[in-house]
Amino acid sequence: MRYETSRWALCLLTLILWLTTLGSVQAASAARENVANLVRSLGYGAGIHNFKNFVLRGRDDYYNAAKKDFDIALDSLNQLKKSPELTAEDQTAVVAIKAMIDEYNRGLDRVISLRNKGWRLGDVDRSVKVDDTEAIAALAQLRKKWKWSDLEQIEYHLGYGMGIHNFKNYLLRQEERYHTLALENFLAVESILVNQYSNTRLDSAQRTALDKISRVSQSYRNYLALIERFHAQQHPVRKIDLAVKINDRPALEGLAVLLP
Repeated sequence: MRYETSRWALCLLTLILWLTTLGSVQAASAARENVANLVRSLGYGAGIHNFKNFVLRGRDDYYNAAKKDFDIALDSLNQLKKSPELTAEDQTAVVAIKAMIDEYNRGLDRVISLRNKGWRLGDVDRSVKVDDTEAIAALAQLRKKWKWSDLEQIEYHLGYGMGIHNFKNYLLRQEERYHTLALENFLAVESILVNQYSNTRLDSAQRTALDKISRVSQSYRNYLALIERFHAQQHPVRKIDLAVKINDRPALEGLAVLLP
């Protein structure tokens, strides 16, 4: 009888340990997914991209898209705050990213007010400029807990604090550091794509998706030189923006295929 009791106790303990381990794995998986969603909602074709386009072009669709993207990002942050996976340092990173999003949300409404007052584009941009340094480091802090696939790295290098973000800042502000950072990230994307093309298991749809991303990334990289030349010729930023406007839909469709 004692043997049977001990055996059942051991089985119960094993079950408890298994459920605890399963819960920890699920929590880690959920946290990782929230960080991935954060990168997506803040980055390429989303929050920061739409914010910069709203500053440049003033169209309502960019405003509405940016607001929606930032709401999604805030939801991901709220989920992350509850995660047992996060350290105190990670929680500090969450706070920094939320503060950045709050600034951009206020900036969206300020852009409307300043445009209605007839402010020049450069003055509007300076008025809503956000120091992203802390939030960029905070996002890197959250990402370092996990390994990321090449395709996830492409999305990251195109997004917030990276390729597109610095491309738009270079267009708006003419500062060489933005040119350098944008170029570094587009080259990183193209390097990763080279590795992906060597994967013999890719099907035709996946190769087509890579082609789309590659063409758009190369277009952005090539347009950096055009922006530089137009700035030197003192063309207005709005005119330069029209000259270097790129259709992002193919690359976003490609990412959707590769990162469903």
